Amino acid sequence: MPASNSSHLVLVGAGHSHLEVLRRFGRRPLDGVELAVISPGRHHLYSGMVPGYLAGTYTEEQIAVDVEELTRRAGGRLLRGRTVGLAADRRLVLVEDDPGQVREVPYDFVAFAVGSNTAGAEQPAVARHAQLAKPIGRAVELRRRMIELASREEPGDVTVVGGGAGGCEVALAAAAVFAAAAAPHRVSIVESGKEILAGYSARFRRKALRLLDGRGIARRTGSRVAAVQTAEVELENGSRIPSRLTIWLTGPVAWPIFRGSGLPVDERGFLLTDGALRSIADPRVFASGDCGTLAGHPGTPKAGVYAVREGPVLWRSLAAALSGGEPPRYRPQKGFMSILNTADGRALLSYKGLASHSRWAWLLKDRIDRRFVARYR
Repeated sequence: MPASNSSHLVLVGAGHSHLEVLRRFGRRPLDGVELAVISPGRHHLYSGMVPGYLAGTYTEEQIAVDVEELTRRAGGRLLRGRTVGLAADRRLVLVEDDPGQVREVPYDFVAFAVGSNTAGAEQPAVARHAQLAKPIGRAVELRRRMIELASREEPGDVTVVGGGAGGCEVALAAAAVFAAAAAPHRVSIVESGKEILAGYSARFRRKALRLLDGRGIARRTGSRVAAVQTAEVELENGSRIPSRLTIWLTGPVAWPIFRGSGLPVDERGFLLTDGALRSIADPRVFASGDCGTLAGHPGTPKAGVYAVREGPVLWRSLAAALSGGEPPRYRPQKGFMSILNTADGRALLSYKGLASHSRWAWLLKDRIDRRFVARYR
């Protein structure tokens, strides 16, 4: 327990914005603040480099941030465990250390940067037979399964459920792993919507479709998954797709942390926040990145670029809450640059009407990603 004259700040999760808060704490500690970070593991894998890791471009070490060391430099302590709930009325975070064992972590102020879950991941058949991509630490297991499947003599049937940017990157990474092993394979993308990469320009999608066709990646659009089995995926129309590895990458929904907290959430369960990234009902609770929804800008995409931009905002907001002062007012940018790793030494870039599949786009992405990770080492 913190001393009576101290404020107990708890950071839940090691998302992009919390990494920046920890870095700034290390440079300029706030007096009278007891800091704790709750995270399932010591290391955080940077999501922007995960497709490259899956394809074999990066090692695990190259994409990992040592959260324990970053927390130590910030003068805090790391609490290992999985956060399962919030009791805002009692100012307690509920943390599962071992299955079935939940402890209560008290706070004066608490901030969440836990990202998002994947829609449908809670379905028993999905949880049992599909490879989930979140939390991001599961990338290590996914990479291991890809390599193991590519070592077999029979064709490696891989199905990616979800045709967004992440689904396309993972499908391309899987195809690259099999191609590098000269292993027979069939990679498919299943998307419930009418098209993959919805929200991108028609020009960008055309480039992406040509690329997927060139890698032999099949697409099923307008198709919903009815069931996932050990060796196949069944669609609602009754058709079946052979699949030894089914990767679940559908749209974002909230982790169940805020259920029962008594705090307002949006229709997907994300905490509603104001311009200072505080709960609209409780100024002691903060959320940034995917796990929060700005009440004034509810259509803001769940994309990592916004979490990165929110890091300095969260720091100023927490400093104002802890030390006094005027909180910031964050207004998200209207658009952002999107760069998809295509696992061939190039990348697909989309920005203000520009669409490019090029080596220079990859070099730009690689530079941005490496610089981000280096910032927290």
